[in-house]
Amino acid sequence: MKHTLIPLIALFLASCTNKEQEMLLLQLQSDMVRANAAIDSLTYSLDDSNRLLDDMRAQVDSTQQVNDKLLENVQKLNKELRHWSKLATEYKQSNARLKLEIEQLRREKQADRYTISQLRAETDRLNGELLETHSSIRRQSDHIRRLEQELAQTKAELDEAKKAAQNAVYLYAAKETQLVEQGYLKTHRPFGSGFRKQYELIKKIDRDSPSTQVAPIGQTITLPGEVEALVDHYGKLRKGDDYEMTRDQAGVQVAFLNELAGGTGVLAILKE
Repeated sequence: MKHTLIPLIALFLASCTNKEQEMLLLQLQSDMVRANAAIDSLTYSLDDSNRLLDDMRAQVDSTQQVNDKLLENVQKLNKELRHWSKLATEYKQSNARLKLEIEQLRREKQADRYTISQLRAETDRLNGELLETHSSIRRQSDHIRRLEQELAQTKAELDEAKKAAQNAVYLYAAKETQLVEQGYLKTHRPFGSGFRKQYELIKKIDRDSPSTQVAPIGQTITLPGEVEALVDHYGKLRKGDDYEMTRDQAGVQVAFLNELAGGTGVLAILKE
């Protein structure tokens, strides 16, 4: 409300009694108190939403892989919450200005019904927008809680997948010449040409390769040919201690026994 309206208010005040002015002003002040209470309620809702976002961010930081869509939604909601917070601040500042104008009208005894009705209409409009904003924030908060549940479920699935990966061997099977050419295998005879050849895995096995098999500890898998040796970064695995191997009509069956091999890579050197 602009101060230039005050001389005009004085002209309309002549038709109103002081008692009527006081009653109208008191009623308007009561409306303003309710408006400020609604703003405070919105502020508490915004604080609650921000706390939910902080909790979600803490969970996101502890998760290695999170669905990109969830992060995008969280960022979008955070932007909307900042918008609503700014809007609520502007409304509260507007109400403060209206309150100052009302106090000035009280001191100067220049309030009239027309001006008060305009102020009341403005207050009602602000209250209506605040109620709509409050409802929107509550919807956003519920949506954040659903995202938080989905994030917790995703983290649980990732933890389960990680646990399963630690209980399996990543097996890559090929002939010796192929493994050497691909940079996986190193061979040498430390005691001379007349002694047994030693093997060593020197490069991390590509777990996403179609040729890599996942062999859970204790479960049997089939290899596509005769096996010369099973090798990890430390050398040949010991049959009976680290693995057991059988042959049937389907081929060579291998089962890893040593749980310490879980999560590591092993080469199956096939006979030429």
